[in-house]
Amino acid sequence: MRHLSSSSAVLLALAPVLAQEPVSFQKHIRPILTRQCQACHQPASKQSDLLLTTFAGFRTGGTKGAAFVAGDPEKSVVIAYLTGVSKPQMPFGGRPLPDDQIDLFRRWIKAGANDDSPAETESVDLSKPTVYRAPPVITALAISPDGKLIAVSGYREILLHEDGKGLAARLPGLSDRIHSLAFSPDGKTLAAVGGSPARFGEVQIWDVAARKQLKSTVVTNDTLFGGSFSPDGTRIVLGGADKSIRLYDAATGKEIRKIDHHEDWVFGATFGIDGKRLVTVSRDRAAKLTDANTGMFLENVNLLKEGLNAVVRHPRKDWVLIGGEERIPYLYMMDRPRAMRIADDSTLIKKFEKQDGPILALAISPNGKLVAVGSAVGNVNVYNAETGDEVAKCSGHRGGIYAVQFHPDGQRLITAGFDGMVRSYDLGGKLLAEFVPVPVEKTVVSQR
Repeated sequence: MRHLSSSSAVLLALAPVLAQEPVSFQKHIRPILTRQCQACHQPASKQSDLLLTTFAGFRTGGTKGAAFVAGDPEKSVVIAYLTGVSKPQMPFGGRPLPDDQIDLFRRWIKAGANDDSPAETESVDLSKPTVYRAPPVITALAISPDGKLIAVSGYREILLHEDGKGLAARLPGLSDRIHSLAFSPDGKTLAAVGGSPARFGEVQIWDVAARKQLKSTVVTNDTLFGGSFSPDGTRIVLGGADKSIRLYDAATGKEIRKIDHHEDWVFGATFGIDGKRLVTVSRDRAAKLTDANTGMFLENVNLLKEGLNAVVRHPRKDWVLIGGEERIPYLYMMDRPRAMRIADDSTLIKKFEKQDGPILALAISPNGKLVAVGSAVGNVNVYNAETGDEVAKCSGHRGGIYAVQFHPDGQRLITAGFDGMVRSYDLGGKLLAEFVPVPVEKTVVSQR
């Protein structure tokens, strides 16, 4: 007869007790709704008129009536749809929830369906525009290919500005913070990559002309970074805090492939010229070259030194500019000129000067002749890509720079970061314009 260890015996004895641990909305139910349901039931895509970003919205329900009947799981609409008794089974288009997760809903409803969320959790109403008392930190920025629109990250939203004309639209989403914005090559689609730390990562896909969210895909248990489109606009690649590289279909928002080559957070990702290869950068120090069609790791592009935060591809060649904690920007070719050797840096094209702080953002001009570098400290510096000589300093920033992009007209550089200002410079470093991208309400001070 096989004997159980004392620890195993204790766990078996406690199993019935643990199974009946009270179910918490905040600890057990809300995380499932966030991961599996909110993408389709949020203000930007309120399918069946059901809002699941708040307890109040969940309780109210949608076109099928109240989502649950406290005390009676079998009369609750949510149970019918999760189990497939009512069609289509939810989550729509995804895998059905495991039985143990559905059982959590049953037990929670049977116990009274109480809301134990902290007050601050329910204080943000995603159906209403964010109210700003001060400019938010700008973590992402993108310019449409025709140069007419600038997309800027806000708190749980994207701000669309018409170049020189002001705010044109506010696009709300689930993510507390957007870490990356990218327009498709034809400018018709906008991808936003971000999430809420330690809760979820989200990929949003927007119809630019209609100002309509086409898809929200919620994945992982932490945030996402560094999204970019393939040259033909059909795929999106991004990195994650879960150390993954992920490929998505840009039309459907469905995940094509998850790749696990890196050993730490992946902050940046870009396709090669023909879309057949990827370069991704990570805190693990590596700029990794991957076959985009198979997910097969090919090799490290760079000589490993310190953690990497940013990558951008040359507009006309399979060259990539990378930078990070070492504070030095490097320009590498994706194709090695000879067989790799130990400590080989034969792919290096140019090493630029050391910056004042860790590198957070990089850009290459449309003609490939200029390189711009934004860091956690100091100016945005512009260099001649061929000689490495500095050609301009863009000053006036207060705090780190998280987004740098050359305007498609090739005559301006747009920057943004910690101080919440979007700035435009000419190629000589002269400030042309600056603005706060969000509406800021003045704080009224009472007089006594």
